[in-house]
Amino acid sequence: MKIKKRIIATSTTVFVLLGGALGAQQYVSSQITSRVEREIPKASGVSASVPLADLLSNIASDSIKSVNINIKSFALKENGTKTSLDITASNISKAKPTVAGSLEVTATIPASTIAESSEFNDAQIVGNTLQVSAGEGGLATALLIPKYSNSQIYFELQSVSFLGNQIPASSLPAELQNQIKSRSQRSLTPPKGLKVESVSLSSKGLSVKMFGSNIQLGNLGSSL
Repeated sequence: MKIKKRIIATSTTVFVLLGGALGAQQYVSSQITSRVEREIPKASGVSASVPLADLLSNIASDSIKSVNINIKSFALKENGTKTSLDITASNISKAKPTVAGSLEVTATIPASTIAESSEFNDAQIVGNTLQVSAGEGGLATALLIPKYSNSQIYFELQSVSFLGNQIPASSLPAELQNQIKSRSQRSLTPPKGLKVESVSLSSKGLSVKMFGSNIQLGNLGSSL
């Protein structure tokens, strides 16, 4: 009987400690969320989460070891396009201004926005490409992929399908590639300190992944 009571007492203690840890985790996450909302006032739908395993070190130290931040809606400065932001930050200072030792930001423009804003006919995202109608009467189908270079994001022709035959871009006139680039080209200047690592398409939309070191969150909000 004594052994059974000890087991019950131990289990109760574990649950109490776990409940306290989860409560502390939620508190730290809410504090980070509030700070992000102050640093990036244009953001809406902000949420943040910190790993439970880092809780003690986060409380004891002058910085947060790591945090994941999700922003559901953010208007890009250059054109007002609504995008979502997924941010992974590490070594975030508790002092103001908030500085992250390393920062990875993925900005995603919704698929519906890409299709509506495209200057191509019948644009839709298929897999990791943008499929558009091409040729006289739209009898051909072109597959485009996103590219980034010199602060410009644009689409590049991957292939054209006509009457069941797929023609690679390398077999088509270079002028056609230039026309597609000029029609789709948009400016995209990353915030100071961030570098664009990749651009990609998925069912969610067009994603731009950026990375940087020693980034001030307030500057991120004012320059995106």
